[in-house]
Amino acid sequence: METKSQLLAILHTIQQKYGYISNENMQKIANQLDIHPVEVYSVVSFYEFFSTKKMGKTVIRVSGCMSNEIAGNAKVIKAFEKKLKIKCGQTTKDGKFTLLKASCLGMCDKPVAIMLNNNLIGNVTEKDVNKILKVDTKLKQKSCYVESLNKKGVSFSQTGKVIFSDYKPLSGLKKAIKLGGEKTIKEVRSSNIKGRGGAGFTTGDKWQFASEAYGENKYIICNADEGEPGTFKDRILITNYAHLIIEGMTIAGHAIGAEKGYVYLRYRYINLKPYLEKAIANFKKQKALGKNILGSGFNFDIEIKIGAGAYICGEETALIESMEGQRGEPRNKPPFPANSGYYGQPTVINNVETLCAVSHILAKGAKWFKKFGTEKSSGTKVLSISGDCKKPGVYEVEFGTTINQILKLAKATNTKAVQVGGASGVCIKKGEFNRKIAFEDVPTGGAITIFNNNRNITNVAQNFLQFFEEESCGQCSPCREGMPVLLDGLKDLKKGKCNKNYLHSLISLTETMRNSSKCGLGQTAPNIFVDLVTKFKKDYKLSKTVRKEEEVNV
Repeated sequence: METKSQLLAILHTIQQKYGYISNENMQKIANQLDIHPVEVYSVVSFYEFFSTKKMGKTVIRVSGCMSNEIAGNAKVIKAFEKKLKIKCGQTTKDGKFTLLKASCLGMCDKPVAIMLNNNLIGNVTEKDVNKILKVDTKLKQKSCYVESLNKKGVSFSQTGKVIFSDYKPLSGLKKAIKLGGEKTIKEVRSSNIKGRGGAGFTTGDKWQFASEAYGENKYIICNADEGEPGTFKDRILITNYAHLIIEGMTIAGHAIGAEKGYVYLRYRYINLKPYLEKAIANFKKQKALGKNILGSGFNFDIEIKIGAGAYICGEETALIESMEGQRGEPRNKPPFPANSGYYGQPTVINNVETLCAVSHILAKGAKWFKKFGTEKSSGTKVLSISGDCKKPGVYEVEFGTTINQILKLAKATNTKAVQVGGASGVCIKKGEFNRKIAFEDVPTGGAITIFNNNRNITNVAQNFLQFFEEESCGQCSPCREGMPVLLDGLKDLKKGKCNKNYLHSLISLTETMRNSSKCGLGQTAPNIFVDLVTKFKKDYKLSKTVRKEEEVNV
């Protein structure tokens, strides 16, 4: 019998078949799942990749993240508009094409990036538009033109650290089975590895809590919903190291006593699903997944679930809600997922990079892992570097690496600022480039966006705040109501219509949002505004004029 957890998969099927999800089909789905039609509509209206209006046979999404804005996405959009004779957000009269501006597509190292139906294409310029529109959008056979575009600006990698070091497949899993669950968790805790998604919670502790929690079933979830603007490392890890992800999940399952795992894959990376499927199939062939794994009596299997385009689902409880067929809205905590997660059962959610590292830790030992990094931040960090630099790409560096060292790796010059941690992170100005990537200094989920002296940080702030306004789930008022006010204030600041009193009220709003929002989105969304007004005062000019509302208040 089908359950509501299958709702997103059903909606994807309907969306792809008809180009939209009609009221009639929502009613049929509701009857099929024995739920109210309004529950179906609630989910459809929440996610970016579902639509109640008919879309074109070919949907073109142009990345709107800051790296793509720097590279000239506006020119690409205009070129598509001119050729298709429509505005962005519209569908051609013949129903063949829909043109949209999207948030980050996870191709920041190959800007300008577009998504042509389910296919990612990088390095697009306005000169490529005519040829792209002639490409077979199903891409059943590889298009030489598309392939050549994607090969431009190849991602460079610093190898020989942890994730990118030599690894003998299944060595970590074999060691974990030999040690047993309790000792495996002890080894992971001894390594002091913290979650690589940005939150930085100690992985071993999370496993320990789930191991000790009571539940009829326990689950392992790989969070592959990489949605932070400027982050694209998971794209590289899934493409080249899917076996490490599957092995890490299996190790975690054995450690806490789970028999089921899920990979929650962002929809923008749906073209990477075959890499995960191939890894899963290979593990099953080697008896390393499924029943009686490696003759140990341990059973564990993995299923892939596809998201539908919602940044907030990177938050672990929102991700769980999405997996259960709901809107991706964060839950109140406690309880935490380790005690009550997927369908109320003990659940461990780990980032892609974390699971890759776990396989190495078990194979080579906690002491080996702690040779890298700092005393408080052990191991390495995989970074997605883009923006104003000659060598954008994915780099693995030790924790404790300075911003200056990162700029040298990426061959960045004339640098004005570095955004660490994506739109929700911190903007580091020149003079602070000796700061280190580490949990005790500048923590990050991996996004590094570089801006040179030609960039005005007010434009960066506007790009980020627009993103957060669109991605707010709307559940709590500080974020829902605060984001539009903050964005309007920024626009006034850019126009020179913001005076000291107005700016003071906006800063007060950022404090309210940080202290009162329910989840990390609302709590961190104001960061770029605060960094702008405190660190980059030359990028804006305050007005001396008293606003009308202030005159009234007086």
